[in-house]
Amino acid sequence: MLVMEKVAMLTRQNETFALAMIIESKGSTPRHVGKMIVYRDGTNEGTVGGGLAEHYVIEDSVKAIQNGQSKIVEYKLNKHAKDGIQMNCGGTLRVFIEVYTSRPELILAGAGHLGYALAKLADFLEYPYCIVDDRVGYCTKERFPNATNLFVNEDIGKALLAANLNEKSYVVIVTKDCDDIVLKTALQFPIAYVGMVASKRKVISIFEKLKSEGVTQEQLEQVHSPIGLEIGSETSEEIAISIIGQIIKVSKEKKPVKVKQLNR
Repeated sequence: MLVMEKVAMLTRQNETFALAMIIESKGSTPRHVGKMIVYRDGTNEGTVGGGLAEHYVIEDSVKAIQNGQSKIVEYKLNKHAKDGIQMNCGGTLRVFIEVYTSRPELILAGAGHLGYALAKLADFLEYPYCIVDDRVGYCTKERFPNATNLFVNEDIGKALLAANLNEKSYVVIVTKDCDDIVLKTALQFPIAYVGMVASKRKVISIFEKLKSEGVTQEQLEQVHSPIGLEIGSETSEEIAISIIGQIIKVSKEKKPVKVKQLNR
């Protein structure tokens, strides 16, 4: 598969990676043109010439991914030059490292008014999302035409399990009356974010219940509740904006929820 075809595929799959491209080559260099995909762990596909120069490109690409910022880097392939690398080619290579950052994948647990408002905002931002609910009449393709998936089950925990939660999942809990079940299920996975709409009294009640069922205090401390940024929001649409704003903020940190397997 050609490099740019792979870039298109990875973009569709919502992956995080960098594309390193030679944009200028002066004098003697291993290659004058070249493209290379670099992943977060430093593995790569394609080439910008191999050797020590490529090693530095990979290293800088991984740093760019970690920082979430594209950049242009320049290498002097001359071990005798100031700031040169240990090569004898003598030329200069400029490389553009373009970072492709994956978008948050939203798991909207609850298909009511707030879930609907969140879905509309996700549509605008082009965030992939699925809907989880225990009510067939609410969780429909007509109501959520752009959802990647709809998971409906009378046992909402089983519906959530069908969503295949992973480190890209941002779980927003806005159910009618199943918040505790959804939260307990979500905390079994290394998700990126979990937030729950609830009053302080309800949060205390749910947390005490889950601790009695084996959920640790450390896990519960990672739950965002009250959910969203404090912007004085009142309407469903305003609350949705505050929640998405918090998700955008958290997505820059990418600290997965710690996992503990529980018996349901």
